[in-house]
Amino acid sequence: MNNTAAVLSETRTRIAKIRETMTNKIIELAAQIEILERQVARPDAREFLVSRCGLTTGEISTLSKFSKTLKGYEGVLRKSNASWSVIRGLVSTNQTARNLSLAKMASGARFELSDLRAIRNDVAERKLSPVESALKRREKALTKQARRRADNSIREFKAGTAVLLEKIYDLSRSAPAKLAQSKAMGEIAGDAQKLLPVFEAAFGTDHARPGEAAWRNLKPAAQSAAMTHSLLTSLAAPGDGPNKKLFDCAERLKAQSTRYLNNLGNFVGSRKFFAMVTPPDKKVGLKCLPKKRLTTLELCAGAGGMALGLEAAGFDHVGLVELNPDAAATMRLNRPHWPVAEQDMRTIDFTQYAGKVDLLCGGLPCQPYSEEGDGNGKHDARDLLLEGARAVREINPTAFLFENVRGALFGKHADQIAAFLAELADAGYEIQIIEVNTQDYGIAQNRPRILFIGFRGKTRNHFKMPPAFPNRRANVGDVLYDLMAANRWSEVDDWAEYCRSVNFELQDGTIVQGAQASTLTGYKGATREKEGLRWAKNGLTPAGIPDHAPTDTIAQARKGFVPGLTIRMRARLQDFDDSYQFVGSKQSVARQIGNAVAPRLAMAVGLAIYEALEWVEFDTEAMLWPSDGQRSGTRRTVVEPPPMYRPLQAQSRTINTCASAQRGRIPTEGATEPSNVG
Repeated sequence: MNNTAAVLSETRTRIAKIRETMTNKIIELAAQIEILERQVARPDAREFLVSRCGLTTGEISTLSKFSKTLKGYEGVLRKSNASWSVIRGLVSTNQTARNLSLAKMASGARFELSDLRAIRNDVAERKLSPVESALKRREKALTKQARRRADNSIREFKAGTAVLLEKIYDLSRSAPAKLAQSKAMGEIAGDAQKLLPVFEAAFGTDHARPGEAAWRNLKPAAQSAAMTHSLLTSLAAPGDGPNKKLFDCAERLKAQSTRYLNNLGNFVGSRKFFAMVTPPDKKVGLKCLPKKRLTTLELCAGAGGMALGLEAAGFDHVGLVELNPDAAATMRLNRPHWPVAEQDMRTIDFTQYAGKVDLLCGGLPCQPYSEEGDGNGKHDARDLLLEGARAVREINPTAFLFENVRGALFGKHADQIAAFLAELADAGYEIQIIEVNTQDYGIAQNRPRILFIGFRGKTRNHFKMPPAFPNRRANVGDVLYDLMAANRWSEVDDWAEYCRSVNFELQDGTIVQGAQASTLTGYKGATREKEGLRWAKNGLTPAGIPDHAPTDTIAQARKGFVPGLTIRMRARLQDFDDSYQFVGSKQSVARQIGNAVAPRLAMAVGLAIYEALEWVEFDTEAMLWPSDGQRSGTRRTVVEPPPMYRPLQAQSRTINTCASAQRGRIPTEGATEPSNVG
């Protein structure tokens, strides 16, 4: 017993000290913000506190008002160990209630937020005349009664909706006789007619039409309500047209491709409905793609690295937007069926794709945030982060994927990243920021990148990133051996053995074996000394772009010769197949390769997104490295895309072999090296 008492006493003392410390810290924070606001304009101070200090706007507002409302009462607050919630309440309440509360706290009485509320209500009551007081009580009673009636209406609506959804789903489970089908549709229309006034009583009659500009500007909850109202209005309308649409919807319901019905189930939280349409068991361990293919629209598609990976992961492209003419020509040359749009994404109205895209993706320009460049962020004319957010808002895809460099998360870009994420969150998406590295997917390049991945609706709960595969670590000696040996360089075996055996210590202290290229970029002239030494330890030099593989003549002419990377070597290190051709000058092609997303990395992420959208689970390693050496999957089905914008159709460029040659093909690199480089 004595031991217990001692423990309790010690704990009480420690907690009291911690509470006292917490109160002191709040007071110190308020004082620091007061000093800042005296020296810096308030809008600038608030932006700094949000982006650089991690405070929320609500916290800033409370701390900023502290000096005007509670300054001089710091001793009282410390004496009562006032919590954050109490201080926030004191700051926001009226002066009379605040003074009474501070007096009670000064007396040494225990003071909590509930005490502040009681004092505030008492003060408000005393200000009223007897008639006003009676009216207020009556208003409260009416409000309570209205809330009770609204709750009853919502319960009635949810119960009726559950029955309606079950009847619609039953239409897709069998092929009933025409008479029975007609009867079922009549019952559904009757149920919808009964539910519509119940819905309107609770949520109103004025709702924007789904897909229109006014609807896209609504919050997600209001969008959902508008879709529910539109669906009930359509189902309640008499005639064959709506009934035909209803049956078509029911047929698609099993594939979960009916947005309006799924929205209705989400709106009322019908577990029974989702138990009907959601497979009870996830399909796991799949080693090939299902027949169903999803749709994707890609922005800043570059030379097509991400597009190749997503195509292999079960996505068909309804559009690939790329401004650079060489990169656009590269995609057309290698995939003539891809709908490539050579256009500035800032000029495109994406609303025409609303509801037609499962995944919006892209490698938005990384130069504004690159550690290699000036890092001007939002002040760089090439920055398109907020344009990417606009595309998400206008298209409203189920998911999005944007790739960028780690520098985007540096503190100096915090305000722009915060604005980017805020727009995506306001559009109804839950966002994850994930760091990946190509070296974890069997690619001999140390290329760290970040991914912004977002989902709307319940799908976000299903997403998980694919695992890394450190056992698949590749080295440049094995990957580039045949290309380095193309011109019979006599030291190629020694070079390859060095690249295979050299050891490196990772940041976590792990020792790994095998040299890898550092992040590939575009054309480089002279390199900085430290950069050159770092590359040299990996058996390579980043300087220049040689036209051919090394020869003894070249190697012997340079003391301490270290081989450079030809275009084809760069392409292979970026996981492009040797058959993939590129259009443009050497410098242009180097930029295309350096800016690309490695196809296998894109495939791994694409498979993870497919898993979340379709409730399946792949054997990711088997998919990425199929035993026969060819990526698995069903044959690609060409999807006819909706027009991206009418002027483009007249301007669309077709690239054939002759045109590519005129633009400048990359020369072959050696007698024995593949010569099909574009």
